[in-house]
Amino acid sequence: MINMKKKIIVDILMFILMLLEFSRGYMKPIFHEIFGIALLILVILHLILNRNYFKTLFKGKYNFKKIVMLIINAGFMITFVSSMIFGLLSSQDLLKFLNIGNLRIVELHKILAYISLILMGLHLGVNFSAMFGKLSNKIKNKIIIYIVDLIIVIFGIYSFISLDILKHITGEFGFSVLKGNIIINILKYFSIVMMLAIIMNKIYSYKRKENKNEG
Repeated sequence: MINMKKKIIVDILMFILMLLEFSRGYMKPIFHEIFGIALLILVILHLILNRNYFKTLFKGKYNFKKIVMLIINAGFMITFVSSMIFGLLSSQDLLKFLNIGNLRIVELHKILAYISLILMGLHLGVNFSAMFGKLSNKIKNKIIIYIVDLIIVIFGIYSFISLDILKHITGEFGFSVLKGNIIINILKYFSIVMMLAIIMNKIYSYKRKENKNEG
């Protein structure tokens, strides 16, 4: 129970810091770096607290759930760690001695960060039922859940388009385009992650049922 509480606290802090990292344009570079280092520490704690997951990688058969989880988790860790390394190599304040003065490194840091954002949404989608299943079960009127999901998805799609996420991923934008304020910016990125999580959860749940029926 204590470990579960620690996991929840670490995961929530990770999520908050990741959203803050995508608001770099609204803060001084040094805060972006401080939040980034704190995020790296939290990721290490997250891996330690979830070390039992790694023990299951070579045990049992690889069913649909295990394969999807492995692909998403591996993809997230590779892109996130790579983004962090490139971020350290382009430090402007705290770790200037690591800066190699390469703009391509800065660009790769940003591109990989945006890919990590997408993969985080997919990761949440696969674990959506485990995280919010008890909460949704307490809501008797399921229409409310569908309406909330629909609003999040619609706003998430709008945010995805308005922030030109695809252009950030492909490297067409060197830096984020500032619109509104930091609160609105965080809300938009939050809606994008949750939109991806909801859509992924629906697809994932459908495919799991489909595989069970075939079995």
